[in-house]
Amino acid sequence: MKKNRIIEILILLTLLFIGIFGALQIYYHTVVKPNLYTIRFHDIDSIIKGSPVRFMGIIVGHVRNLQRKDDVILCEIFVTKPNTRIPDGAVAKVEYNGLGGSKSIEIMPPKTENSDVQGIIATEALRITDMVEAFKDLREVLVCIKQFVEGMTPESTMGAVNSISQMPDFTIEANKTLDKMQKEQIETNKKLHKFGIFQKDIENSVDKILKYKN
Repeated sequence: MKKNRIIEILILLTLLFIGIFGALQIYYHTVVKPNLYTIRFHDIDSIIKGSPVRFMGIIVGHVRNLQRKDDVILCEIFVTKPNTRIPDGAVAKVEYNGLGGSKSIEIMPPKTENSDVQGIIATEALRITDMVEAFKDLREVLVCIKQFVEGMTPESTMGAVNSISQMPDFTIEANKTLDKMQKEQIETNKKLHKFGIFQKDIENSVDKILKYKN
């Protein structure tokens, strides 16, 4: 009796395990999997598991998993807000939220109508070093403009204007060349016309000679 009791308990536990495993599989394929999205980032910028995911500013889910593959980070997000679908071609980026410096993934609607685009498109995170480099390049451009403006004195400006005014007008010679070509074309047409008349006269003379022989 004791042995039979143990077998019954093992069978019940096995059935219970199979039931729980089957329920989890059904829940995963019907609830979780349809709401999973994978975004390929080159720089995740301190995003961690559990970081919020926003769609047009509204929290719709969280980061479920992060995995490094070659030179990209596969960021898997889980959308928990009911009746929320992220369209193909949507744009995702990392953004700061609040004074504490917390970060989240912000997703915006697609910016393209290309139907061939699949999944969510990631844009690179903007770091402070990138902004510093941009301001450095802008500063160099402003310095060049400042030096150029400082070098523009009234004397140098008038000198440049005088130099331009004293340059030869190439359009005059170009117009002369065009006029000459037009005249030559007219003369050629006249000669061709005369040659055509001469050719007809020859043909008429040949016809008359042939008729006279006949």
